[in-house]
Amino acid sequence: MSINRFQRIEASWGYSGTPDRIKFTVDAPIFVLGFGLYGSMNDSAEYGVTIEIINFGSGQILAHRETSFMADGTPRIFRVMFKEPVEIASGLTYIASAKLKGAESHYGTKGLRRIVRQLAQHRVVYPQAVGQTQPSHSSSASLPEITTALLWKTAKYLK
Repeated sequence: MSINRFQRIEASWGYSGTPDRIKFTVDAPIFVLGFGLYGSMNDSAEYGVTIEIINFGSGQILAHRETSFMADGTPRIFRVMFKEPVEIASGLTYIASAKLKGAESHYGTKGLRRIVRQLAQHRVVYPQAVGQTQPSHSSSASLPEITTALLWKTAKYLK
């Protein structure tokens, strides 16, 4: 399941070398599998990316991955996954962080602050951006999507 917070896609997001970071909480335990990120506006382009999940309260980095992905010039979302699922507990606050290096890209606007997945009764809340100089916040950014799995569904596959 992917949770996308933006209602519109625009072009011309530049990268300053600092990560886009957004705080989130969930009301049911989940696993975060990775993030969806926007890519290049025109031609194919490769992006270097560092993704992290951080416990906001303790500052502990729960997952970290440095990798790259190829974008094809379309406004679609490109998934970058952690090597292992990251367990997210309900009621705690976490930071999703993505630092990209590459050409200007598409970005999302009209971001939602609260997202409810009715089918699973699952909610993710994006209260605000944190600790960055990149102008990421709940209404616009280049980090549109968190790819998740509900804990009970994923647990079957981990045994």
